[in-house]
Amino acid sequence: MRFIRYAAAVVVSGLVAVGAQAQGWPEQGRFGGFGQGFGKPYGLAVLAIAQGKGVIADEFKGTPVKLSFEYFTGTGPAINEAIANKRLDFAQYGSLPNIVGRANGLPTRIVTSYGYTTIFGVARPDLPVKSFKDLKGKRVAVAKGTVLHWAFLKALEGNGLTLKDVTLLDLATADQLAALTAGSVDAVIGSSVLLSLRDKGLAKVFYSSHDIGPKAAGFGAITVTESFEQRYPEATQRVVRGLVRAAEWLGHEENREEALQIWTRSGVPYQALRDEYAGVALKDVFNPRIDTFFVSQYRDAVAFSQEQKLIRSGIDLQQWFLPKYVDQALDQLGLQGTWPRRDANGKPLEG
Repeated sequence: MRFIRYAAAVVVSGLVAVGAQAQGWPEQGRFGGFGQGFGKPYGLAVLAIAQGKGVIADEFKGTPVKLSFEYFTGTGPAINEAIANKRLDFAQYGSLPNIVGRANGLPTRIVTSYGYTTIFGVARPDLPVKSFKDLKGKRVAVAKGTVLHWAFLKALEGNGLTLKDVTLLDLATADQLAALTAGSVDAVIGSSVLLSLRDKGLAKVFYSSHDIGPKAAGFGAITVTESFEQRYPEATQRVVRGLVRAAEWLGHEENREEALQIWTRSGVPYQALRDEYAGVALKDVFNPRIDTFFVSQYRDAVAFSQEQKLIRSGIDLQQWFLPKYVDQALDQLGLQGTWPRRDANGKPLEG
């Protein structure tokens, strides 16, 4: 399947040429994303596909812009630090570190969703852990400050538990695997990479957000720094258009195998990735719209972060979100009908 080319590309390019000359081009576009703790220079979700298939690079053909991609072992907190140190222009990462960063003055704007991530809970096979309720008194590992941390806290609350009921250990993905294998933790909340322990008989899965639906899954966004967006709106538009093209490519079932192979470069085993997305349409997972569902997820996460005292004040979501770039990309590519707008529960809206 070839990547879609938007209609009247020559006309559109001509129309933006004058504006591009006036604003100039950035010397580079620096992208950051969440890694899996394996020290690999590759990542997951839409950004990895956009990089692997070269669709963002394709958007900048004929310009002097150089692109770079970095995937962080420290995930969300490390990405926030990189943005604060002006090392990144765009970042793909989870909602909780998005929110913590913004609440603490990080100058980001959200330009599109990166989709959602299935959350898994695994426990040592010798323990009688069959649900979150069984975690009481147990040692549980999770990467703090990440969307996995948020999902863990939500699941505890939903099962009548609090942090006082467990011993929480802050461990990166690779360390989680080693700790569970060694028996130094009883359970881990994380991504599909944990399924590699299940396949080796070293852990059992007691929870999957896939069984509940998108409302329980991990989610996040792709952000741009305010300074980059304000200075280079045309470059920002081209980046988002490339990301939408990557999401559209993911939506074709014949591309599933290639997508899984691209994601394995991150260090996540093929079988784990295959199981994570088994039975679900990648088109639905990687809906790029900033719609009612996406906004409601963030509104809930902001309120929860305040309740948990992870942030001190609320966030003006209307000032944070920039849906115009993804909306314009959908128009330019003729993809307005590809992804439905969703209500607050994730159900497609009619019309």
